Amino acid sequence: MRPFATITLFALSCGRAFSQADDPKMAFEAASIKPFAEGTSIMMSGCMGGPGSGDPGRINCEYATLKMLLMKAYPVKSQEIFGPGWLDSAHFNIVAKLPQAATREQVPAMFRNLLAERFHMALHHESKLLPTYSLTVAKGGIKIKESTPPGAAAAEDAPPAAGGPPIGKDGFPILRPAVYAAGPLILFRQGRARLQAGNTTMTMLAEAFTRQLDRVVIDETGLDGKYDITLNWTPEATEPGGRHPAAGAASPEDSVPDVNLFAAVEQQLGLKLISKKTPRDTLVIDRAEKVPTEN
Repeated sequence: MRPFATITLFALSCGRAFSQADDPKMAFEAASIKPFAEGTSIMMSGCMGGPGSGDPGRINCEYATLKMLLMKAYPVKSQEIFGPGWLDSAHFNIVAKLPQAATREQVPAMFRNLLAERFHMALHHESKLLPTYSLTVAKGGIKIKESTPPGAAAAEDAPPAAGGPPIGKDGFPILRPAVYAAGPLILFRQGRARLQAGNTTMTMLAEAFTRQLDRVVIDETGLDGKYDITLNWTPEATEPGGRHPAAGAASPEDSVPDVNLFAAVEQQLGLKLISKKTPRDTLVIDRAEKVPTEN
């Protein structure tokens, strides 16, 4: 079952240096880690809260894997983590309380200490030549417009209506701009996918594509603006391993086209994903325990 949404809580630090030696005082005040109850409905996969959010003193992660936690702890993508297969198949629900006045920059160290103390994780980094995708401008030029003025729609957005957002004819909820103003939000409905983003950079868009593909996506568009983006595609049409079959025809009564991600990016955004190989710093997990220590 696909999660309802993929939500990014906070950006990782810009540097690529990995470190395991952290100040032991830089830790969550308390953290509850529980295995996810398989068979339970999945409404979200990711983390919410923390410094800079509406709930700065707590981080709540649902249906989270150790790979997700590693990406909160280190400046690394899922495809750059190497270790036992259960790193992205075992799921956990985590509620962590932050120390008073904790900053966004301190959170990765707290996750590193959590992984070391509760999962007894040990790791090292290696440089590897990995298959990647380059996000570039397509031959015909971009088909998206810059946000004008940046963030205005989100700032003037009305509060949510009772009972949740209305559902459109295509089955997707009609979201308020404030919902996706902090970064690209990806929704799944009836075998289709939609990305919505406001005031978004190409780097943020590349990050969102990385979460949907088997390779890291690198922004090489040269575009430094911020954009409002809506993208529709069919996840099942995007085959693993970088193969992208020909796009199918959309049904006349269906407003969501039956195309794979690669075709949708070019047709709807005027961008292109090009296969290449790039040297990347990676994390190699030497040891980790599948069952964390008691809360």
